[in-house]
Amino acid sequence: MIRLIRRFLADSSGNYAMIVALAAMPIFGSAAAAIEYSNVYKAKQHLQDALDAAALATAKELAVSADKPYLAAYARNFFDANLNNTIDQAKIIFDFDFGPAVTGGNRVYLDVDYTYDTYMADILGVDEIPMHIGATIAAGNSTAEIAIVIDNSGSMDTTSGSNGETRLELAQAAATSLVTFLHQAATFSNKPDPIKISVVPFGASVNVGSQYRGADWLDMKGWSSVHHENFNWNGTATAGDSWPSAIASGGGWKSATTTTVSVGPNPPNPLPAGITSFNSTWLSRWTLLDAIGTAWQGCVEMRPSPYNSDDTTPTDVTPDTLIVPMFAPDEPERRNSSEDNDYRNRYLNDYVRVGPDYAAATANYGNNTKQHNRQDWTRKYNNDAKVRNASNNILIGQQRTLDLGAYGPNQGCTTDPVQPLTNSAATAITAIANMDPGGYTNVHEGIAWGWRTLSANAPFTQGRGYDIAENDKYVIVLTDGNNTYPAQSTMNQTEYYAWGFGKDNRVSGGLLNWSSNVDAMNQQTAKTCDNIKAVQDADLESAYAIFTIAYDVPDGSSVKTLLENCASIGPDGKRYYYDVEGDAITDALAAIGNEISQLRIAQ
Repeated sequence: MIRLIRRFLADSSGNYAMIVALAAMPIFGSAAAAIEYSNVYKAKQHLQDALDAAALATAKELAVSADKPYLAAYARNFFDANLNNTIDQAKIIFDFDFGPAVTGGNRVYLDVDYTYDTYMADILGVDEIPMHIGATIAAGNSTAEIAIVIDNSGSMDTTSGSNGETRLELAQAAATSLVTFLHQAATFSNKPDPIKISVVPFGASVNVGSQYRGADWLDMKGWSSVHHENFNWNGTATAGDSWPSAIASGGGWKSATTTTVSVGPNPPNPLPAGITSFNSTWLSRWTLLDAIGTAWQGCVEMRPSPYNSDDTTPTDVTPDTLIVPMFAPDEPERRNSSEDNDYRNRYLNDYVRVGPDYAAATANYGNNTKQHNRQDWTRKYNNDAKVRNASNNILIGQQRTLDLGAYGPNQGCTTDPVQPLTNSAATAITAIANMDPGGYTNVHEGIAWGWRTLSANAPFTQGRGYDIAENDKYVIVLTDGNNTYPAQSTMNQTEYYAWGFGKDNRVSGGLLNWSSNVDAMNQQTAKTCDNIKAVQDADLESAYAIFTIAYDVPDGSSVKTLLENCASIGPDGKRYYYDVEGDAITDALAAIGNEISQLRIAQ
């Protein structure tokens, strides 16, 4: 029996599973055995707890000093301060060391030999039993950048879990705990800014923040190939009115006036008749927003392929890399039974236009094609054309439904702005707390912008470069449903959001085969995941790890397969994919936090 006790006491792993055998010894009375067992257990656990605390504290102190005598004294003082009076400190032999860990960074090694005075075992001639206890802490020598990408679609307002909270509320609580844990773990690192976190809410689109209007990575001049979809500046082809002095110029449009100023970039060639040079204003979605006095709320569209699935720096040199503001066009009203009646985002009167007006009787209406032409007229974008509701309030900015947001050019912009990488736990937690449910689901949009918040490339440049050693990047994606592309029984085919209208087939760009808009979205999502995982860091290893969470997703849903394939594979061969329901979201994010943390009890 004494041999078994000694085997237990010699276990320095920190695992407190007992070999329960004392009670079987007939020499010991059951009460005596229980007392001895309890005392032995308490002594060892108390020593282990004090040693673990000292190891953790000393690992943190590595950020201050690497002087071994100082650290040894610091560790012993911390250990002694946590001992109670049942431990005879004169019988402690304390050993300290630290050095490089196999996986990088440093490790703190603490060992204690303690001679335990027995109370009952001395009747067998054993007056004391030696204990050996150890603790090893790995202090991360790397930094981590984490994008927390959370579905904010309308379905996240569904109740879940044991306390009647919504999916989003549970996800917010779990994400808040994750941020807190990661920052606590980061305090033991010996690197500056060891943890930086971004927060990316997504619905049908992603909101980058309206404060960025004017940024050089936004398409301010209308040069992207998708910028002028659904906007006809030269209205004569569709019996509308041309925007005053509208002139096609390169890939964009200008409103020109004769002047002696040199011609601006990408001038029309040849110049219009009678104009030798001109000073002009680029015509764009910004022009129309200003014309109706409506602020851009910050949501953006996906870039044309292949830039929709990468982190290429936006530049005027390659206009399709520029970020285009999301702008839902005014959809036309129905004038007679020959026209479509499913246009839903009607916020301007087609026939109240800047300049020469046309009476309804002579205007362009009467069938679906003519109705669709009216959608593209740019001259209707003016304050006088704003439609009012039954209460005589202008419809622009009025809420349509939870899923679609407000009437107007910002329809579908239902999420709060992205929080770029920050080293402030409070800032990240505030961004998580501000999230609200609403909108459709565009997982691709969320993942793509999660990546861009971590990249060193514009538009968000807070991420470290891929050439920086000992820096890890993580994308955590949580969604409760499939990609959606809402249909509409009109010539537009769909509602308008980050992919534009379905009629323009933007979602299929770069794909060889696709069966539906949702299938194309899934393929674009998978392509983006593959592109993220293909990026290599300075060590020629994957610069990113992707964690995916299918939250309250029913079996058979295609998004489960999509997320599982998107997830990275860890060093142990396990995919970073979680399929959870209800309250289990807390455990899933806690497990992810443990995986990311570079500080852990190793032995």
